[in-house]
Amino acid sequence: MGVNIGYVGIDHHHRDPYFAVASELDATITAVCEPGRQVDINSITAMDERPDEVTTEGQNMTDLVAGATVYEDPHELVADNGVDVVWITYRSDKTPAIIESAVENGVHVISEKPIARTAADLEDIAQRANDEDVTVSPTMYYRQNPVAMELRDNVRDGFFGDVWTVDGRFNASQLSYRNTDHYIYDRATSRGGALQWIGPHWVDIIPWILDDPIERVNAEFHEAAEADVEAGAVLQFETRDGTLGTYHTGYYLNDRGKDTHLGVYGTDAQALTPLHHDSLQHEPTVPLEITSDNTDWTAAPTRTTEFEFSYDRFPAWGDFVQDYFDAYFEGYETGDVPATVDDAVQLLRVLDAAYESGERGDWVEVAN
Repeated sequence: MGVNIGYVGIDHHHRDPYFAVASELDATITAVCEPGRQVDINSITAMDERPDEVTTEGQNMTDLVAGATVYEDPHELVADNGVDVVWITYRSDKTPAIIESAVENGVHVISEKPIARTAADLEDIAQRANDEDVTVSPTMYYRQNPVAMELRDNVRDGFFGDVWTVDGRFNASQLSYRNTDHYIYDRATSRGGALQWIGPHWVDIIPWILDDPIERVNAEFHEAAEADVEAGAVLQFETRDGTLGTYHTGYYLNDRGKDTHLGVYGTDAQALTPLHHDSLQHEPTVPLEITSDNTDWTAAPTRTTEFEFSYDRFPAWGDFVQDYFDAYFEGYETGDVPATVDDAVQLLRVLDAAYESGERGDWVEVAN
C-alpha cells in the first residue's frame, strides 16, 4: 500500500520539483495546505519564477493533488488520520511547531532544510521525535550524491591518510534574479540568507564525507542590498579531528545555475570535484579527480572519474535527489533514512556558531 502524504507549503520555490519527485513515488498527496490561505487545487500550476532550477513546464499539478483535502491550518492537517507523512516546504520560524504537532500525532516528517531558524528552535522537538520513534528528516540530498558517497568511502578506507584541509564553494544566482519579497529572504522569518539557504548543502556534506563534525568556526558575511539577509558568507572552520577548512557561499552569479567546488587534501591523496551537477551549464557528468602516491597508482598518479548523471526523474538537479526521497520513503517507518533530525540539529548548531562569529568577529565553538 502506498504512502499518504500531506503537503504543507504550496508557496515555495521547491514545490514544483518536489511534486515531480512525489509523482514518481508509491505515494498519494491526500492533503495540502498553505497556512492561512484556502488553496484552490484546481488552480495549482507550475510556478513561473525558477532562479536556479529547470522548470516543470507542462507538468499538470492539478492531476497530482486531485482529490486532496485542503487545509488552512497545518496542525489540523497533521491530525488527519489518513496522513502517514507530512512533507513541509514552509517558513523556518513556523516549521518547528508543525513538526511538534506531527510528532504528537505520530506523523513522520520530511522537511526542507534547515527546518528551523536556530538549533534551540528544534532541539526539544528533536528529542521528543526520537523518544516517540517518529522520523523527522531534512532535505540533505547530497548524501545520496554518488561523488560524495565515493569520497566518504575513500575517507573511511583511509585512502587519503590524515585529511589536512578541505575547501568548498557553493555559489548561486544573484538576488536580482529572485523574488526577495518572499519570506525566505526575510531575517525575522529565516534568520539568514545565503548561508542559511544554499550554504547548508556543503556545511552538511563536508563533515558527512569526513565523518568528522565541525567544532569551531570563524565567519564573515556580505550583507545584501536587496534584502535584510546576507548575500554571501566565508567560513573558516576546524573539525573535531583537526582538519582545517574554508567555505565560500553566496548569491553571486549573474546567470542561472551554480558554481561549485569541493577539494579534499590528505597526506596520501587529494581529490577535486564540483560535486554538484548542473544541467543548465554543464554536460550531465561530474568529474572526480584524485591524485595519490599509492603504489597501486604509480603508473597514473592522477585519475579522473566521470560520474554520469541523468535528469529524467528530477530535472532540477539530477536523479540522485529522487534517490534521496526514495530512500526516505523506504526507511521512514524504521528511522533508516539518509539524514535524521539530529543531523538537522547539528547543522543548525554550526550555522548558529557562524552567525554568532559574524557578530563577534571571532572564532566561536559549535555547541554540543
